[in-house]
Amino acid sequence: MKFLRTKSVIAVFATIDLKQATVTFSDGTGTPVTLELVLGEGNVTYTEAKTMEYRLNRGNLNTVREGDQVPVDVSFDMEWEYYYGGDHSGATGTPIDFLKKVGPYAANVSSDTDSCNPYSVDLVIVYAPTCSGSGLTYTDETITLADFRYEQLTFDLSAGTISCTGKCNTTAAVGVRST
Repeated sequence: MKFLRTKSVIAVFATIDLKQATVTFSDGTGTPVTLELVLGEGNVTYTEAKTMEYRLNRGNLNTVREGDQVPVDVSFDMEWEYYYGGDHSGATGTPIDFLKKVGPYAANVSSDTDSCNPYSVDLVIVYAPTCSGSGLTYTDETITLADFRYEQLTFDLSAGTISCTGKCNTTAAVGVRST
């Protein structure tokens, strides 16, 4: 018998105006240390995928089973307008400090409950549209990407942008809508 391995991508289609959204980095303490980014231009993407194994019987498709789990891939390219700590005190640390757990965020606790794993943060995206019309009702949406670890950071200080790619130690994002 032969196995064919494929990766099925589950596409999440939503258009979110990042000017009406905030992205919050959150650590894993009981009262989380947070850093909120109010965004200007940019984009946040994430991909949820599954590995499916197709078993062949004499060259014909026979059965299917789920293969290994695949972490959520996350990337963001953002121009931030301003950022501040969760207590609105005007924290002096940067988003990069938060992701790296340095400077004022050196005491942060990983959002991953397994203390043996490398440091991670939760990314929480809150989309709060301010308009309505044409008989449409808009609702707030919160998307949580848990246990995110960056793998590559690229930043342009003169443009005020951060480009980041990484993975979450989870197979899916958690989305919640509220009115």
